[in-house]
Formats: sequence, structure tokens, C-alpha cells
Amino acid sequence: MSTPHPPSPRVQRAAVRAPAPPPAPRTGYLRRHWRGELHLLVALVVSGALVWLLVQGIQQAERGLPLTDHPMAGSALWLLEVAVLALGAIWWGVGVLRSALGHGAAGGSALVSLLAALTGLGAFVWVGAFWWQSARHVAPDVWATLTGTAPPAAVQVDGTGRRLMLEGDLEFGSTRALRAALEANPGVQTVLLESRGGRVAEGLALGRLIAARNLDTLVRGECSSACVTAFAGGRQRLIGPSARLGLHSAGGPGSNAASVAAANRDSDTFIAARGADLRVLEKGAAVANSEIWFPEPMVLLASNLATDYAPAALLR
Repeated sequence: MSTPHPPSPRVQRAAVRAPAPPPAPRTGYLRRHWRGELHLLVALVVSGALVWLLVQGIQQAERGLPLTDHPMAGSALWLLEVAVLALGAIWWGVGVLRSALGHGAAGGSALVSLLAALTGLGAFVWVGAFWWQSARHVAPDVWATLTGTAPPAAVQVDGTGRRLMLEGDLEFGSTRALRAALEANPGVQTVLLESRGGRVAEGLALGRLIAARNLDTLVRGECSSACVTAFAGGRQRLIGPSARLGLHSAGGPGSNAASVAAANRDSDTFIAARGADLRVLEKGAAVANSEIWFPEPMVLLASNLATDYAPAALLR
């Protein structure tokens, strides 16, 4: 039998130059967690920490861009936070569940696998509860801010340049509008308030801005809820003969007891620091959010919530 002829030199060189097979595609951490390929402890702790740190970073940005001064950016960050919380919890839960199943299949402790799997399933329960109890109530308001369907209170300076009127619901952006008007009209001395209330944060921010500018506040018609907090910022807090200041508890759809208590405490602390009798504020906070209490003018003056009646010149 004849010996096979060896390949020609050209064929041998081509074989030497033949490209190596492509490397296997790399799988990123996010995908490995999702597939349940991570060690169970890593999936539970490290992946959970990643989601938590990302949410903390967004919340830190929100603190630097409050809704009162940056309503558009603040609303966008809130939506981003909700998306990261929900999607992050689902991603974490699926990965933990799959890692738990793999841990058990590889001969790991059945009890550990069961507890970890239940923990992963708990993420889905948490997302549902978070949306139902909180996010679904806030989301329409935030979306209305982004789309401009919930505009801030209107601000207008009268012909003298010494009195400014703030009228309408205290939606996000009202404080920014007032600040811009004051900077454009440095001669303003009195802020006339006409509002049935709005955001607790806006009422506080307005009150602090008015106090910082050492301005007087005036109510001729109705000033209720968060508007009262803004009114309390006045150096002199003046009321007309038909003025009505409405007090009640913070609250609304999606509010839990802790957030309501914190909102009432923040508002009452600010108003009391301006010299008002805390007993009147506590009585107002005891009124349900769906109701309202209008103290008589003599009560307003006796409690120092209002400091005096407005002179006739200011009521024109």
C-alpha cells in the first residue's frame, strides 16, 4: 500500500494561519443573576445591595433637586426611582428564586433553598403592595406635573410693585414662581394669598421663603391647608374682615399614618416657631383631611396665627 502524500507547503501554511474559533460570549452580572447562575448567597446579598445602592443614589439626586424648586426634574427622578424599585425588585426576586432552585438541585440544604425561594417570591408581593398602597396614588400627580396639567399657583404683582398676589392650588413649582417674581420685583412688601391649599412641601417652602424675605402676608378671602403654612411665614400676618383660614390634617390617597404624622409635625413646628399657639395647630391637625375647620377671627388673633386686621389700604 502506498503512503499518502503529505499536504503541500501552501496547505500547511494555510492551516497554521487558520483563525482560532471565536471565544464564548461573556455573560454579564445582570444576566447571570437573572438566570440563577450566581451562588445563592451572592444573589441574595450582593444583588440586593446593588439595587439598594442604585435607589439610594436616585434619592440623593432627588434631595438635590426638590420638587418645589425643580418640579420637572424632581418628577422625572421620582418616576425613575419607582421604575428602579419595581424592576430591580423583580430582577432580584427572579434571580434569587432560580439560584435557590439550583442550590437545591446541586445537593444544597433543602431548608435553605426553600427559605431563599420564598424570599425571592416575596419580592413580587412587595412590588404589588408598593404599587397598590402608594405609587398608584402619587403617579398621577407626578405625571400631571410633567405634562403641565397641574400648573403652579399664579403669581401677579400689582401696579404699585409693593403687593404680590399668589392665587390657586399650591402645586409643585409655586415656590419657584414666587421666588422668580420677588427677584424681578424687589419692592414687594406683602404677599396676598388666595388658595385652598395643595402640596405640604410647597406650603412649607413658601412659608420659609416669605420669612427669609421678611415679607408680610395678607388674606382677604380663603387660605386653607398648606396655604396656612405659607401665611405663617409673614412678618405681619394680616386678615381682612372676610378672611377664612382653614385647618385640617395632612393626608390624601396613598398617605400612610407615618407620612401624615410627619407632614403635620413639620408644618406645626414651622408655624409654632413663627409665634402661633400650638394648641390651635394641634386642634387643626385633629380634623380629618376630608373635613376642614375655620377658626373665628378672634381665635386667629388670640392664638397669634394672625397678628392683626389688615388696614383698609391693603384691602383695596
